[in-house]
Amino acid sequence: MKFNNRQNRCITVEGEEVWISRSVTVLPVLIFVLDGLGNALASGNLALSNAYVPLGQRGLDLPDEVGKWGLPGGYLDYDETAGEAVQREIWEELGLNIPALQAAHRFIGQLDQPYFVSSQPLRRQNVTLRFPLLFVLGPGERLPQLDPQVGKGEVEQARWFGLAEALAMDLAFGHEVVMADCLAGYFSDQGIQLL
Repeated sequence: MKFNNRQNRCITVEGEEVWISRSVTVLPVLIFVLDGLGNALASGNLALSNAYVPLGQRGLDLPDEVGKWGLPGGYLDYDETAGEAVQREIWEELGLNIPALQAAHRFIGQLDQPYFVSSQPLRRQNVTLRFPLLFVLGPGERLPQLDPQVGKGEVEQARWFGLAEALAMDLAFGHEVVMADCLAGYFSDQGIQLL
């Protein structure tokens, strides 16, 4: 058999062998639903008008899509699982504590396994792992405050957008398409419809 691959290579850095291989990124699709009546999930139908996504505006220090709004996400570090990377990226770029949110609200999604893997060998972020994360906030609960933990060079600002508005925007890296795919795929398969 013949393959078109180039082998990974190993270099020594500070006495340790490090493999040079393809870059892997995590991309959480983070959606919050305000359920004023407290029973929307019983039917599986959630009001699109009550759904929100937190987005960050890409800062001047980033190499691509500067000034555009997008989902949080970034490169997987060598010493973390993909789920840990999702939690770290959300904390860094939005200031949201995922374990605390999971403990406080109804959570639907996955941190153990991505729902979709994109593999494009010629791009800088050439393997992307997408993670669905949906939180349902009960009656009287408000959207959590966004407080990026990184400098403005990475995230100029973070704010909440209505899901319908975000889906109609021209987001960084086509994130509006990623969100639509997640809604039509993963969440639909879980019996959740945003109407």
